[in-house]
Amino acid sequence: MSKLSKTIIGVLILAATLIITFRAIDHAPVDDLSFQGQVTAIIDNSGCMVCHRSDPKLPWYRNVPLLKGKIRRDARDGFARIDLRPYYESILAGTSVEKRIVEKVDNVLDNHDMPPISYTILRPGSAVNPKEREILKEWNRLH
Repeated sequence: MSKLSKTIIGVLILAATLIITFRAIDHAPVDDLSFQGQVTAIIDNSGCMVCHRSDPKLPWYRNVPLLKGKIRRDARDGFARIDLRPYYESILAGTSVEKRIVEKVDNVLDNHDMPPISYTILRPGSAVNPKEREILKEWNRLH
């Protein structure tokens, strides 16, 4: 078998592995969870609270030389745009949150702006899928 054939087969195997992994972890929250539990699961799985808080919980690869500057910059910019801690805490408590925050979250959901592609590449399954978007929008409408 030629080197080119081996390379093509290797790339196909890698692509298949990535697709299978992504499909296995990118799913809507379990229907057995309460509505509130589904909403918190979406926020946790999507990594919203990684950057959108005053004390970001940066991922393990935050110190990788080529990534660390971008990751820290993204976290700083994310928090500067919106602090989601009050939103998250209101979900946990089942209470209302400021209309301004809900409008920002809805806008991001409508425009498919978050999480950024650079985050989803390094954390497969973190993208908000249509079912998750629907659940979050419903929560926002009710609260």
